[in-house]
Amino acid sequence: MVCVIFILNPVVYAKSSLNAISVWAFKLLPNLFPFFILTRLIVNLSSPKQNFMDKFFYKMYHTKNAAGVHFLSVISGYPMGAKLICDMYDMNRIDKAEAQKMLSFCSVSGPMFMIGSVGVSILGSYKAGVVILIANIIASLINGFIYRGKKTNDNNLKYETKEKRGDLLYDSVYSSMQAILMVGGFIVLSFLIIDVLVNLNVLNLLTNAICSIFNCKTNYPVVFSTLKGLIEMTRGIIDLSGLNIALSLKTIISSGLIAFGGVSIFMQSISFLTNLKIGFKTMFVQKLTQALLCIIITIPLALIFI
Repeated sequence: MVCVIFILNPVVYAKSSLNAISVWAFKLLPNLFPFFILTRLIVNLSSPKQNFMDKFFYKMYHTKNAAGVHFLSVISGYPMGAKLICDMYDMNRIDKAEAQKMLSFCSVSGPMFMIGSVGVSILGSYKAGVVILIANIIASLINGFIYRGKKTNDNNLKYETKEKRGDLLYDSVYSSMQAILMVGGFIVLSFLIIDVLVNLNVLNLLTNAICSIFNCKTNYPVVFSTLKGLIEMTRGIIDLSGLNIALSLKTIISSGLIAFGGVSIFMQSISFLTNLKIGFKTMFVQKLTQALLCIIITIPLALIFI
């Protein structure tokens, strides 16, 4: 059926694919690819011994080697957290239980995207970007505490080292190339999903149903744009930016969408976590609580500073 839809509207979906490729090539590739290589090198070259921040994070979240992963995920943005967790697991630095805990607070968007792309470029407000960044970081840390569970035993973990520096560089570049191409593929897919749902009136019907249930028909464009953002956050935030609503409300909704990530980020992250067999349901629940926490934190910040 999907193939038939593409055949009936080839121009529309070809344009959708080109838009997605443009977003990947000009916005994500230059920013993510260097970080993919550098973070892979850092993980490979880093010592398995815990520093004082790792010990603090272990007390807070009951996971080893989590401080560096959280810091790098915050600096780099989606889907770096999932990739770093996968790298740590492959090197026997963490076990599956710890990986699942780390996913609850190491899946964060980056400052370049939140302040530069969303705040300045899309919403036209540096303050909005800063508020979104602060709220997302705080929400991720609180979210991790919620899912920290019990302390784990690392007796069965044996850290694997790689001695040849040439192999390290090759491994970092090769794995990063695979990762960035996979990210691009999922972005194209998410853009196509949105356009298919729009053309089939699925999103319109769902928006009407939500507006009827909550008696908010005057906010139809807001709900419609938010639903798009739940699939691909950037697309939804761009639509929100063009609506005639208060900047504070745009900031609150955008912050929640970024914390949630959307279907596109889910697909990207889960693709890295295949070996760990961490499914969609686990990530959905973790990201849902993270988004709710982020909205709660953003509301007072947006009302005070924007």
